[in-house]
Amino acid sequence: MIGPGTGIAPFRAFMQQRAAEGAEGKNWLFFGNPHFTEDFLYQVEWQSYVKEGVLSRIDLAWSRDQQQKVYVQDKLREQGAELWRWINDGAHIYVCGDANRMAKDVEQTLLEVIAEYGAMDAEAADEFLSELRVERRYQRDVY
Repeated sequence: MIGPGTGIAPFRAFMQQRAAEGAEGKNWLFFGNPHFTEDFLYQVEWQSYVKEGVLSRIDLAWSRDQQQKVYVQDKLREQGAELWRWINDGAHIYVCGDANRMAKDVEQTLLEVIAEYGAMDAEAADEFLSELRVERRYQRDVY
């Protein structure tokens, strides 16, 4: 799940449903916003999901809390090897949020991760991501 800013909303509902149903399986959230102290939407809820084991992993990106801006795509790149393992294990990738920049940057980063860790050239990585789309394992709700 990749949902910076308001893109977090559908993932919150998704996790609430999983918690209510006692759903099993791993899940990983990438979330970002400008500031940790002001913009960590539903912080206590996310921390609770991690503590209870409902949310397997959470990676956070704060773009204005330090001199060097950090975005969700930076966290994806940083976790590239593990992300590739999850994809190979059948993970579904959902992206929600800004269509103008974030979604494009995230897709480019996914292509880079697939190419690097899947030992593919750019064309093969693009075909791989297209196949994930066909399998409905890569879905975007961007606006």
